Amino acid sequence: MSTRNYAECLQRYFDSIGYRYQPLPPPDPEYWERLHTWVIDVLGPTTSWSNKQLAALEHAAGIYIERGYGYASLDVRFLYARLTALCLFVDDSIENDTLFVDVAKFSHQMYRGQEQQHPALALYQATMQELSDIHGNNTVLRDLAVLPWIVHIDACMIEKQILTLEQGSGDPRDPCVSPKASQPSLLALAPKFPHYMRGKSGIAEAYAALIFKATKAQDLPLIRYVRALPDLLFFLEVNNDVLSFYKEELAGETYNLIHLRTQSLVSVGAKGTGINGQWTLQDTVRLLCDELRDSVLRIDGLFRLEQCERSMRGEWDEKDGVNDLDDVDLEIARQWRFARDGNIAFHLDCKRYKLDFLKEAVIYAN
Repeated sequence: MSTRNYAECLQRYFDSIGYRYQPLPPPDPEYWERLHTWVIDVLGPTTSWSNKQLAALEHAAGIYIERGYGYASLDVRFLYARLTALCLFVDDSIENDTLFVDVAKFSHQMYRGQEQQHPALALYQATMQELSDIHGNNTVLRDLAVLPWIVHIDACMIEKQILTLEQGSGDPRDPCVSPKASQPSLLALAPKFPHYMRGKSGIAEAYAALIFKATKAQDLPLIRYVRALPDLLFFLEVNNDVLSFYKEELAGETYNLIHLRTQSLVSVGAKGTGINGQWTLQDTVRLLCDELRDSVLRIDGLFRLEQCERSMRGEWDEKDGVNDLDDVDLEIARQWRFARDGNIAFHLDCKRYKLDFLKEAVIYAN
């Protein structure tokens, strides 16, 4: 897929949801100082990473939370930035076989109340416990926020086994990594597998929970946002996938939602824009962008985003009828708007994703 075609797909998606890029706001010095100190003094000693690697990790985790969830309190942002950094560390260490011996035991050690063997994993578990503590008696939101960090470890193990097979070093007797799993005839029978894997690895529920938990004290009624959760999860997962795709293509990575879904659609004979009507990566990116548009617009409707923003700007008038919006409506709309646009802006701003060419096009279009 050419860079030009990729950029056109993304620009079309942005236009369809009314996205407008806003410059990065001035950084919060206390937030960045706390995060930097933690990365250097706490996380760093648990890893063998260089200062350059740690700096890149700090930048990616820090800017993601600042850009996507800047409405949250300092304590909540700092907590999520730490968890994001730890998650990125595990992700980027997938070829570290020594670490993954301990990663394989992570859930078992936690369920049995035993200490994690690797210090970074012990830190990961302790930070999850902090996240649980801020939710008080809100069991549902706590589970949404905490459980995905555990499930993500399972997803890393599945990905590790599949990659081991693809590199030719897996045990062919292992049913989890059987060579048969990549045969086209079986891919055609597993069209939902790409989204299954994305759901396990994406931690989307945790970040969705953050949209409704700006502070430890905030307690928004579940009934006011629960129906939007399926589309919210899709947005958080797939928005990341399409905006990570360019970076992954440059790195030669093929184990991602776009490649997996393309393989699945090719295997069932879907018609696309390729030679002889073959389905292509470009077709999948375009399809996902259309699905993202639909999800975002449904969420906007459920949260009455346009009405809330007109009300907050003081533009509600008689022709709009009775203004039945309350403070909860406005809080949810405000936090959703920030997360909605901030998640896109993060990928454009973060060096990790190498999207300067797209950012320039978006700014010019504005």
